[in-house]
Amino acid sequence: MFKRLLFAGLIFTTINSRADDGQKVPSKVQKVIVFLNGAQVTRTAKVNITPGTSTLVFNNVAQNIQDQSIQVHASGDFTILSVKTELNYLNDPSRSKDVEALQVQQNTIRAKIALDNGLLTVNQQEQNMLLKNQQISGQYSNLDVLKLKQALDFQTERLTAVTKKQLSINSEIAALDVELQKYDNQIAEINKGSNTVSNSIVVTVSAKAATESEFSLNYVVNDASWFPTYDIRAKNVNSPISISYKANVTQQTGEDWKGIRLTLSTGNPTVSGSKPEIRPYYLNLSQYSASNANNETQLSDVVAVGYGSQYKAKQNSGYLAEVVVARAPQVNRVENQTNVDFNITDPYTILSDGKEYTVQINDMELKASYQYAVAPKLSTNVFLTAKVTDWNKYNLLPGEANLFFEGTYIGKSSLNANSTADTLAISLGTDKNIVVTRTLQKQLTARQVIGSDKKDTRDWMIEIRNRKNQPINLLVEDQVPVSQNAAIVVESQQLSKGEADPSTGKVSWAFAMKPMDNKKLELKYQVKYPKNQPIIVE
Repeated sequence: MFKRLLFAGLIFTTINSRADDGQKVPSKVQKVIVFLNGAQVTRTAKVNITPGTSTLVFNNVAQNIQDQSIQVHASGDFTILSVKTELNYLNDPSRSKDVEALQVQQNTIRAKIALDNGLLTVNQQEQNMLLKNQQISGQYSNLDVLKLKQALDFQTERLTAVTKKQLSINSEIAALDVELQKYDNQIAEINKGSNTVSNSIVVTVSAKAATESEFSLNYVVNDASWFPTYDIRAKNVNSPISISYKANVTQQTGEDWKGIRLTLSTGNPTVSGSKPEIRPYYLNLSQYSASNANNETQLSDVVAVGYGSQYKAKQNSGYLAEVVVARAPQVNRVENQTNVDFNITDPYTILSDGKEYTVQINDMELKASYQYAVAPKLSTNVFLTAKVTDWNKYNLLPGEANLFFEGTYIGKSSLNANSTADTLAISLGTDKNIVVTRTLQKQLTARQVIGSDKKDTRDWMIEIRNRKNQPINLLVEDQVPVSQNAAIVVESQQLSKGEADPSTGKVSWAFAMKPMDNKKLELKYQVKYPKNQPIIVE
């Protein structure tokens, strides 16, 4: 008789004890699916099952297992009776071998320090004896002068040698103390975020005969996450844009993932799967009821989706975590009904040390149209924007981007992948090779008083210089005031063929510039207002 059993959620208990009884079964992490928050771990093990009822103990699993997520797959002529988790306070952490190796080195250093301290004691005793001999020699001043001189010379020579030896030993002890501190720091780094408490999954089985089976354990853990980052490169404004799609993976689950099959999923098991329900929105003339009505508009079961607490903390604090960069693996993208999985084909290692491991997801080259833009009234910095079409098929997520233009790192930006537009606008930072100035022409600025009105005239000169060796497309934006009162009249006198929006006052110029070309734009307007009403005109 052959059975294939899937066990999930029959009996789950968590107790504060150690699984002293039962067959200890070594298992290995084979596959991990890392979500935006959390991860699903798959362990495998080969088990020899004895006849009767027996207990199988799978040690050294993650600390924060979601008990309801545990699934046990096995095949063979036996029955799984129960599954439970047990906390183990006596088991060594998974990286104890690394710590033990460092501690061996520490013991060697401590032995050298102890030996040096012993030598110091011997030298101190010799020094005390020599000093005591000097006092005894002084009591017998009637001794032969030659012999006394020889005795004093010997004592001086020995005292000098002893003092030098003490200085050398103290220097060596100081160096050994520094070396010992380095090992202390390394051990602290390995143990950072670790816990001497480990978890065990205890499986009770019943078999009529001895059999061998391969077990597969699946469970969801907390303290793991990934978030996207990008390297965006543009060679020049005539070339396609290159986007390197990366994932920063981190975990502190208490188990190291070594040589695993890694999958990055855009899913998030921490988000509620329930559709929010809209409740009635009641209106009432009563102030109290209106207040209650506002409360009634809140949606239930709405959860904000983020990239994990660690990522948000680093963003807020400005702290740059240590990043471990790996070679680019091959990635197979699988688009599911509600999420996208990126399957990394090469074996991967991510330790439970809280560090960020950078995984390459995809490299893509996209056609882009480039445009420079400047609003000189606010800033004379000229910003370059790349507009990319056909970007939705790459399953990009919002994230921070490192910008490279013309082979130079120019700073950071953000990629807004939540945009619903067909065109994705990517800001590539500022370009210092395009110089813009905005100057008030004082000789053409006038203030007149005519009857009960004043007239203020402003004449601005915008000058642009393209110092690049290639042509550019530039958008310049400025503005004229907009009146909200019939007594205030604004007249645009010179816009240099700019396109004006009467409702906002925005004036736009879009044009191409040749290499090393110069261009001037004049913006002149007049404001008429009652002379007894002060108006600030810029």
